[in-house]
Amino acid sequence: MGSRQNDAITVPDCGKVYVGHTGRDFASRYSEHKRAFRHNYHMSKFAKNLNDQLHSFGPIHEVMHILQFHKKGPHLNTIERFHIHKEAASHNHLNDEHTITPNLIFDSVLKFTL
Repeated sequence: MGSRQNDAITVPDCGKVYVGHTGRDFASRYSEHKRAFRHNYHMSKFAKNLNDQLHSFGPIHEVMHILQFHKKGPHLNTIERFHIHKEAASHNHLNDEHTITPNLIFDSVLKFTL
């Protein structure tokens, strides 16, 4: 299992966040989102939001950041779900609704960390 990272990409104009994970470098992921934005492909929730809301596409250092590195597997998936849950709790997410489920443990952690 290779090293992967949870990352977040933020819409510069409204602050909405898409959380995901990848094993590829940031420049490749950024280019994929930018290509989807330019061609109005809806395979990127981030690019879809930009196009739907007529937002701008910011530079990589402003929009993307690493949340955490971890090996691929269930721990990485849980970390990703936590970050999606955190953004959803503040109504700030761009992830698909089916990725957001009630989680009392995440709610408890957020209560003590925010």
